[in-house]
Amino acid sequence: MATKESDPSGSGGISRQNSGVGGQWESDLTAVQHSLKFVKNLEEHYVCPTCKGVVLNPHQTSCGHISCYRCIQGLLENSPATTSACLLDRGLIRSDEVRLRNHRFICVLYSELLLQSTEACQFESLQCSNTGCSEFLQRKDLQEHLRISCSYRMERCHYCTHSYTCCQLEVNEHERYTCPEVEINVIICMSLFGMSFLNMSRQFYCHTTNCYFSLCGQERRAQVKVHEETALNHHILLVLGSNTKLETQQEVLLRHKELQERSRQVSGLEEGVRPLAQLVSRCDNTLSAVQGSLEDQRDHISSVQLQLEELSSVFGPGVAREELGQIRASLDALRQQVSVTEGLKDHLGELKETYMRHSRLLSIHTAQLECNEEHFRELESTSYDGKLIWKLRDYRKKKEAGARGQGPCLSSVPFHTGRCGYKMAARAYLNGDGAGRDTHLSLYVVLMRGDFDPLLPWPFRQPVSLSVLDQSGTNNHLTMSFKPDPENTSFHRPGSAAANASAPTNVASGFQCFASHAQLETPKNAIYVRDDTLFVKVKVDTSGLEDL
Repeated sequence: MATKESDPSGSGGISRQNSGVGGQWESDLTAVQHSLKFVKNLEEHYVCPTCKGVVLNPHQTSCGHISCYRCIQGLLENSPATTSACLLDRGLIRSDEVRLRNHRFICVLYSELLLQSTEACQFESLQCSNTGCSEFLQRKDLQEHLRISCSYRMERCHYCTHSYTCCQLEVNEHERYTCPEVEINVIICMSLFGMSFLNMSRQFYCHTTNCYFSLCGQERRAQVKVHEETALNHHILLVLGSNTKLETQQEVLLRHKELQERSRQVSGLEEGVRPLAQLVSRCDNTLSAVQGSLEDQRDHISSVQLQLEELSSVFGPGVAREELGQIRASLDALRQQVSVTEGLKDHLGELKETYMRHSRLLSIHTAQLECNEEHFRELESTSYDGKLIWKLRDYRKKKEAGARGQGPCLSSVPFHTGRCGYKMAARAYLNGDGAGRDTHLSLYVVLMRGDFDPLLPWPFRQPVSLSVLDQSGTNNHLTMSFKPDPENTSFHRPGSAAANASAPTNVASGFQCFASHAQLETPKNAIYVRDDTLFVKVKVDTSGLEDL
């Protein structure tokens, strides 16, 4: 609520002529002045220093303080003109210097005055009336909350048209579990095993149309019981197919455990070979030192023999007899040292043989481990739905290597169009191939020799699309598609012709100029290379293909 508007001219003080300012509304508010409540805590200058209530009909004195009109009027009437003083700073109050001020206050709860009005307070705090909602809102926001944002408001299910709370509809609880009109993927009748069908269908619920278990079709929940009784044989076949998939996953896990065990064995062999290698190195150093000492002794013996011959020629054989005894003792010590050296040499030979044997065994295990890891990666990453998402790391490094002619072709892991379908792979030239060299990215697909080729129709006729995916989240993907030419040998059965009878793959087909380097690296509304990584997607249209 607002007080009376201030004088536009800003002049005029308190006098008998304006003693009636405020009128009836001021008298009404005076009765409830100390019970009014406000949205925000009142600042100090909005509180009258005389009556300690909210300022009503505010007027400002010459000292700058604001008080109720009635309170200032009372001070002026009850005190002489020269002694009326402000209660805050004891400044002299003159009636001709008092000015009307304008302040605006908004109530948050009903006062006795508002109860006389037909309009309710829009800032009153009210609780939401929807069952289950405990939020409190101001009256002005309550209707919007009830109509739009309350999670407990009632809405109709667009399947069965019954009303439910929005929180039930938003999490699809009603649609997924109880709505009788929703079409669900009927997967397998578990009544054979003493379990309810609906409990099992929740475990295997799948929204993907090409899922292995969606071959059974879709039914409304109310019709599931009839479907459960009439499609029992087909559901059993689906159980067998699911078991086959579980067995494949179990085989992958077993191979993974085998790889871990072989890795531990290789680590153990490396730990055993390392001290042997250090011992061989120390023996080599010792043998080198002994051989050097032996050479020095031989030189010393030759020198002594020359001296002995000179002495014998000068003094005769008796003079050098004492020195000859010393030489013999030195020779005996030298023979003993040579014997020890020969023993060390034999031991060194044995250590070398042991080292070579462990090295060969380590090489065999390393090669087997690499082979098993490659096979495991292929099993783990192979898809069977005709789709491939290929992550190309180190984009700039591999592109520069392609520009230098160092291994420019990159190949993806194989993927299949089905469990018993065509086997394919993607090929990429980051620096371009043919007409796109040094300017474009070249993308291809290639048919590979598969285990089920004799049972598949040839030539390959399924449309193929290649895409570079946008990593910004706006889905501005770059996509190009082609339909195979039946006359092109690239789409005939791999290994069927004499020219490629021994080759495991056909000639790749695709686009030499798929996308320019500028389009990939500096796009306007997308991000194709992020963290030096590029994502390529291959999708084969499997329409019309039947599983064997």
